[in-house]
Amino acid sequence: MGALDESIRERNRARAKWLGTGADRSQCFWSGIVGSTWWFYFTGPSSDEVWGAYLAHASAMLDRGLERPALLCIAHRADPPTAEHRRWIADYIHTEQARLRSLAGFALVMDSPLHVLALKAINWAVKKPFPEKVCGSPVTAARWLAAQGAALDERELLDSLARAVPPEHLWREL
Repeated sequence: MGALDESIRERNRARAKWLGTGADRSQCFWSGIVGSTWWFYFTGPSSDEVWGAYLAHASAMLDRGLERPALLCIAHRADPPTAEHRRWIADYIHTEQARLRSLAGFALVMDSPLHVLALKAINWAVKKPFPEKVCGSPVTAARWLAAQGAALDERELLDSLARAVPPEHLWREL
């Protein structure tokens, strides 16, 4: 598996970088691009490695300078971020808010109905510089992102996920 760049430990976590990936079967996160939608899929414990990779993926998306990119985060049988990781994400959104305004949308997929409802309530009160939705399935998220104007083909997304994510970690509806 790749190594975490030490910049993740710096105060400005928006500049975190992920160095490499591996075919290690213990890997618990995967990412890809379909159309203008950048997806990140993870399972298992919340760790610096996972959240560093997620922020690096989001940064790479913004660095491409796409006109209306979309971001999809799928948390399947995954622990929620720790307080420290939530701070990293908040710092990232604050630092990158101007560039994040270009997003067609951000969809978070979780398989816990309780977490979905809790985040919907929180997101209603805390406004982000982009449209966002918490969904209970990747299909629902893909359809919402497409409705927001993201260049995304639902079948291509599902195929991309099925190719990248090992079967034992794949969302059951895929």
